[in-house]
Amino acid sequence: MTTIVVVKKGKEAAIAADTLTTYGSQLESATYIKNNKKIVKHKDNFFALTGWSASQTVLEDFLQKVDGDLKLSTEKEIFNTLVEFHKTLKDEYYVRAEKNNSDAFESSRANMLLANPSGIYALSEYRYVKELSRFYSYGSGSDYALGAMYVAYGDKTKSAADIAKIGVKAGAEFDDSTGLPITCHKIKLK
Repeated sequence: MTTIVVVKKGKEAAIAADTLTTYGSQLESATYIKNNKKIVKHKDNFFALTGWSASQTVLEDFLQKVDGDLKLSTEKEIFNTLVEFHKTLKDEYYVRAEKNNSDAFESSRANMLLANPSGIYALSEYRYVKELSRFYSYGSGSDYALGAMYVAYGDKTKSAADIAKIGVKAGAEFDDSTGLPITCHKIKLK
């Protein structure tokens, strides 16, 4: 799967991801795959995704086609964007939204992290938006990433980007579906 992380510290945020793609036991590392980035940039917004590889292509296409500016500065604005994204997933990209019938809502089949000048956010596959105060992680290596970032966060010498990289490195060290190199972006917060 993957390890994606987002960190907020001081006046800086960082978002980072590994670059390994897996299909069952098949590993496709950055050595072999040119488009290995899991972070999508749209203006001053950075999205990191988990889930199917096609989800990133769909998100990139959606962001290119969007009319006007996306509003992504508050939980409510992000939620409304996710609702529109989910509708587009179903109508234009034919997502199979149902994983099972016991879920209360249809799934978009991808969890995302968002970093922009207004802050850092976790966006669930069910369109729940959490504004985050320190750090978060999604993916198969997230438990390792969260533990490593928890330990590193109190170190005054570590920046948000340093902590984000530590999180992804921990995922790569202990999760067989996470691999280096790391992609990391820094964002100045308002």
